[in-house]
Amino acid sequence: MKVEYLNPFLKSTVETFRIMVDIPITLGNIYLLKEPNKTDISSLLEFSGDIRGKVAMLYTLDVALKISSKFLGEKITELNEDVADSIREITNIIAGSAKKYMPALHWTLSLPSIVRGPSKILEGRREVPVICVPFHSEIGSFIMEAKISHGRSLLDD
Repeated sequence: MKVEYLNPFLKSTVETFRIMVDIPITLGNIYLLKEPNKTDISSLLEFSGDIRGKVAMLYTLDVALKISSKFLGEKITELNEDVADSIREITNIIAGSAKKYMPALHWTLSLPSIVRGPSKILEGRREVPVICVPFHSEIGSFIMEAKISHGRSLLDD
């Protein structure tokens, strides 16, 4: 995976959490996915065109509830549709923001889908490695998993 494909997603995640969720976050040490990360809920975004791939945002229940509470401005205490909607919307904002940092590329984004339990990013062909980026904040940590390549055919499912 080329760093110029990943960096816009990293920058957009930091910006989105700072501006839209009012939570400053920092990046942890990036690693290759070898076994599924622990997650209770994730949002999966797929895209195709000049770049093709998947990005998933993975959260534990506790962190998802805290993020949703901050994003919605009300206390959320259980995993429900409000949590799913807020996690989905945050991912959508991140993706739209990442796209503006790659204006020379033509690519189409799917609407994010919500997955309860382990991320589905490993489904499909495995020639492209999955990069994991932990983010840390005062309310806990979460992980971005990314599988991005150039071109239209490398990740055909």
